Amino acid sequence: MSYRNMTLSEKKRIYRKIGAVVAAAAILCVMLVIALRPADGGQADGRTTTQPVEGMIEVDGVKYVPKKNIETYLFMGIDNMGKVQKVTDYEGAGRCDVVMLMVRDLTDGTYRTISLDRNLMVEQESLKPDGTSLGTSVAQLSLAHENGDGMEISCQNVVKTVSNFLGGQKIDGYAAVNMGAIGTINNLAGGVTVTIEDDFSKVDKTMKMGETIKLTDEQAVHFVHDRYYVGDETNVQRMKRQEQYKEGLKKNLGEKCSEDNKYPLTIYDALGDYMVTDINSQKFSKLALLVLKDKDAGTVSIDGTESVDDLGFVEVQPDEESLQKAILTLFYKEYK
Repeated sequence: MSYRNMTLSEKKRIYRKIGAVVAAAAILCVMLVIALRPADGGQADGRTTTQPVEGMIEVDGVKYVPKKNIETYLFMGIDNMGKVQKVTDYEGAGRCDVVMLMVRDLTDGTYRTISLDRNLMVEQESLKPDGTSLGTSVAQLSLAHENGDGMEISCQNVVKTVSNFLGGQKIDGYAAVNMGAIGTINNLAGGVTVTIEDDFSKVDKTMKMGETIKLTDEQAVHFVHDRYYVGDETNVQRMKRQEQYKEGLKKNLGEKCSEDNKYPLTIYDALGDYMVTDINSQKFSKLALLVLKDKDAGTVSIDGTESVDDLGFVEVQPDEESLQKAILTLFYKEYK
């Protein structure tokens, strides 16, 4: 009998049979999917899949994820012996001779520091004093501060430059202090004790090689700031002196802050005329006291190849593998 000649009841019976077949096929498909689906997030062949984690990277077959509970602060020493002031031309903003980053890990109560060579060749933005961009170029890191107004615009340009150099890491605060404040800092610390390992005879005959002395405020300027006519006149050697001074300074100021928890405010106020920062006094004081309680997890460094350009300026090309290792140490942890 043709479908056209069937009665309505016969047609309904056929529809029911077709519906039952379709339903049975659908149920079979669902059962197959359930049967073949990997159990516990694994793959069908028994291997375990790794759920993607935000920011995960893989280096040499090892997976890393960003540290979640960290704070990063940038500290700059500006090659300017005067008080801070806004500039309106390209002269006077000063270059950053000291560039140090501190990364606090709030999870385990530790911190690490890294000092970046002022001569590192990094991509940076060239700015007019009013902040207008002139484009980007690769130049010595120290020049990032010289671009701008000598105040917030210059500091923010260094922050941006360092952040980009370190893979776009967030920097939570900065402080730039003119080198003219070295004597004040040394005085606040009660004089820092160091061992003289370079020849200072051309700038101060009282600073004799091999001797361990407590620096006067004037000697501290020579020790931390001077490069020409000292030792081999390289920035690498000066950075070593700055590291030694930093350790003694940290010890002395730590003792004073432990004796008087308001001493960080004394430091902040004393540096006021020489400092540009986006960290207010209360935050500065709190941070200083917290760092005293944190454990120093050590310093990180980035290797580089030094050369001299046609104009006699030193250039340091960062080693990419060393840079990557530093970024991993400071900002990532192994994914397990």
